[in-house]
Amino acid sequence: MALLPIYNYFCFNDQIRPVSEFIPSENEGGIYEVLRVVNGVPLFLEDHLSRFYKSAGLAGKTIPYSAAQIKAFLSLLIEKDKVDNGNVLISCKTNLKAFFIAHKYPEISDYESGVVCGVLEAERKNPNAKVFQTSVRQQANALIEKNGYYEVLLVDTNGFITEGSRTNVFFIVEGKIITPTAQKVLLGITRQKTMECAAYLGFKVEERNVKLDDLAAFDALFLTGTSPKILPVKSLGNFIFDPKNEVLQQLIKKYNLLINDYIKNA
Repeated sequence: MALLPIYNYFCFNDQIRPVSEFIPSENEGGIYEVLRVVNGVPLFLEDHLSRFYKSAGLAGKTIPYSAAQIKAFLSLLIEKDKVDNGNVLISCKTNLKAFFIAHKYPEISDYESGVVCGVLEAERKNPNAKVFQTSVRQQANALIEKNGYYEVLLVDTNGFITEGSRTNVFFIVEGKIITPTAQKVLLGITRQKTMECAAYLGFKVEERNVKLDDLAAFDALFLTGTSPKILPVKSLGNFIFDPKNEVLQQLIKKYNLLINDYIKNA
């Protein structure tokens, strides 16, 4: 699965090069991070780089650059491309690469009305490591395109919902927030920040397995991720949820404030 830069420059190891020198390559097995840049600031960069190094350890790879060096590379990339808002991919299979990639953010109406999702029976290998896994991505993309879903949730062989194909998932019932256990999912940065927001607001978050068949018991369902931030789901198959749920709306407001504070202090 080759990804291409969408602007004029890319980072290749410790150099910023013009895209005319970019050579597409197969990424299967490589580790990666996707960061959202807002007003020229890579959001939660420290958290993303920490996970990048953790993924490298889990995947048996070595990153030959420090976090401070990668931060400097990204700053120069943003400056050279003159882009204030977008998504940046950082990856490493053999070489370190970083560049802006195409993105699609939800519409305002999606946050107001919620999005439609589907289900994919699939499991990611080594879920705690953010590693390119082409098979699951291709299956998810095909299902999303065929049915017009925003996202598909992965269900394992035991019928448990683990995560979205590119997001984490949360459920709300009677004011309590539930999310699948950490051992079975990619520990998303937005997932982490959402749990911090919940604690600040005084909401309890429980990590436990949730079966697809049990979804009728929940009041609300939402996704978290770099591009969607905190995004309500209005339906998953025959299950209907409330995108206006008060707990969910408080989380969205608090997370947006968290982003604003991060940018101010960057």
